[in-house]
Amino acid sequence: MADYDLIAVGGGLAGATIAKAMAERGTRVLVLEREQRFKDRVRGEMLSPWGVAEAQELGIFDLLKQSCAHLVCLVEMGMGPRDLATTTKQMLPAMTFAHYEMQETLLAAAHAAGAEVRRGVTVERIEPGGPPAVVIQGVPGRISARVVVAADGRGSPSRKCAEFSVEDSPQDYLFAGVMLTGLSVAEDQVYFIFNSDRGQIVGFIPIGKGRFRAYFGYPKTSAYRLQGDSMLQRFVSESAGCFPPAAALYNGAKALGPLASFDVSESWVAHPYSDGVALIGDAAGTSDPSFGQGLNLTLRDVRILRDELSRNPDWDAAGHRYAEQHGEYFKNCHTVEGWLRTLFQDPSPAAAAARQRAMPLIGQDPTRVPDHLFSGPDLPVSESVRARFFGES
Repeated sequence: MADYDLIAVGGGLAGATIAKAMAERGTRVLVLEREQRFKDRVRGEMLSPWGVAEAQELGIFDLLKQSCAHLVCLVEMGMGPRDLATTTKQMLPAMTFAHYEMQETLLAAAHAAGAEVRRGVTVERIEPGGPPAVVIQGVPGRISARVVVAADGRGSPSRKCAEFSVEDSPQDYLFAGVMLTGLSVAEDQVYFIFNSDRGQIVGFIPIGKGRFRAYFGYPKTSAYRLQGDSMLQRFVSESAGCFPPAAALYNGAKALGPLASFDVSESWVAHPYSDGVALIGDAAGTSDPSFGQGLNLTLRDVRILRDELSRNPDWDAAGHRYAEQHGEYFKNCHTVEGWLRTLFQDPSPAAAAARQRAMPLIGQDPTRVPDHLFSGPDLPVSESVRARFFGES
């Protein structure tokens, strides 16, 4: 008999939520988390309406709302404020939070639901098989489970241990972010503004308590890397160059955390389950953070895996069913993000020609823009949808 039913490697959004969900259903769950306490890093901090719907299905919506999150209805993308709660498939607002506060909230909830949580431990390796097991650095022996869930983020060491085949899609952009206070931005609205002539994007997300996460996406060919306190003023000036109103919005702003930037290139595992090991969240696949789908996809992964494990006593078959479904919705998100990147961010002559044809039609009818970012990957992804977006039909 395995030591546990499920071991989650990583105690962030993915690991804590699957641990909570399965512990509530009576399974023996162990969570292994490297950090003694989560701290601020540049990460996603907004669930789109389709991600909020996943949070409701997983029973974490009210928990987050009461502890560290708040709801935001309006989004500005350069065409006037849009009310997400009345215009999305889910008829729901977005939800925002400080990422590290969300992590602490959900890991505590997993423990309260009955999961055993060990913090400050490093998983040395995962051993796939029947049953799979983990080995903790500095601890003798191995800990086995019916299934090991790798939820250890971008560049997941676990997927390397388990020898998953990784595909990648290099991108030509970097994405920077910093937590600020004193920003002259309303706390009931998020901004995502693309400047295709410069290949840039500016974003502002209110995360509560007078704090905002400011983002700036820019080409790798730029003669700078936005990293560290010394580059904060450059971050502000470049953001204002992309979106001139940002200059006034930044008046009086002060940094509360580190400024960091990272490569937006995507990587994924086509079938994120093998031999007793399931990958979820960024370990299963990373999407370009410019489009804010990482947290939404993570909660979809958790819900699908929870449901498959709950309905099928054959957990190997359940793992494969999860992986098949993940492949479909991840592919849909990846495809639509590529369309959006071409039309809204790519400064190349070919993309500029496509904008010249498409943008006047979008101005007349904004529904030409696929709404997958806000309404989710279950919307159609077809040649007719692509052709309508690019003004070819």
